[in-house]
Amino acid sequence: MLYSERINKVRLMMKEKSICAVYVSSPENVFYLSGFTGFGDARLFITGESATIITDSRYTLQVKEQCPDFTLVLSSALNVAAIENIIKEEKVSTVGFEESIEYKSFRELTEKFGSIDFVSVGNFFIDIRDIKNEIEIKNISEACRISVEALKEVLPLIKPGVFEADVATELEYLMKKKGAQDKAFDIIVASGARSALPHGVATYKKIEYSDTVTIDFGCKFNNYCSDMTRTFFVGKPADEMKKIYNIVYEAQMAALAGYKAGITGKELDSISREIISKAGYGEHFGHSLGHGVGLEIHEGVTIGQRNETKIEKGMVFSVEPGIYIENVGGVRIEDLVYAEENYIKNFTDSFDKKMLVL
Repeated sequence: MLYSERINKVRLMMKEKSICAVYVSSPENVFYLSGFTGFGDARLFITGESATIITDSRYTLQVKEQCPDFTLVLSSALNVAAIENIIKEEKVSTVGFEESIEYKSFRELTEKFGSIDFVSVGNFFIDIRDIKNEIEIKNISEACRISVEALKEVLPLIKPGVFEADVATELEYLMKKKGAQDKAFDIIVASGARSALPHGVATYKKIEYSDTVTIDFGCKFNNYCSDMTRTFFVGKPADEMKKIYNIVYEAQMAALAGYKAGITGKELDSISREIISKAGYGEHFGHSLGHGVGLEIHEGVTIGQRNETKIEKGMVFSVEPGIYIENVGGVRIEDLVYAEENYIKNFTDSFDKKMLVL
């Protein structure tokens, strides 16, 4: 029922845009519409009359189990000629494609079927994936629960003499041991002056006494991602880092409390940004307050200075202000939240955000 409903949404869009068919190539959208988990090894071709999945013989049984709404065409997923018979039989004249289609695939399609008009479906897939249903929310919630529990267990390892990479490795192991499929992205463990790197993935730098340690990580559960960040101090924090932490904490809590129905990404971002700017650190908060999360770690809604789109019920996004001072250090605090009608549900608030000195 879930996937047939999504296919119907595609067909409604096709009708509105006068499109005969849609060619789907991105692994996330293939999964979203069909349930197929052989990420990267399938393509979909949906018309008003048929729904076809194109993949090779390794996945025959998997398609039968996972994709009952689709007819299987056995072929390499990269073989664009596999849709030729469908195009002829259903007299397809216009094919929609995702904004994210690879250039190579697009070129092969247009060269093979030169008489057909190929048009972008715009933000269609971004928009429909942005609103999560109950099943998606449960998967994201479970991914967040696993992440929180794993971080709690890894805390004793964060001490002088331990490599950042060892912390990241242990965190990944614990998440998988607790039921995660995989990490959601390369785990960030940035200590000392490296904590000023917003995307400072773990290295073989040793954690030292008095270091600030920022850990940004997540896992996948049933293909849905979690994302959270906490910043710790190994020993007594320097006065400036303590000050910065308190500012970021205030900015994050204010944004969480300031959410209301109809608020835009820009308005929510400004709540945190104004606090950080008034404290004199505005130039050191260079990224957006948050981003959408789902099948991909960055998808859909942006909580930033240029996004005037209203946040809608069902959107899942991060709230992660930060301050980063070159050659000194940085602080980021991030929670993943879900928009209800008049409030947001915080998936990761069970891990304390008050200043934690290890």
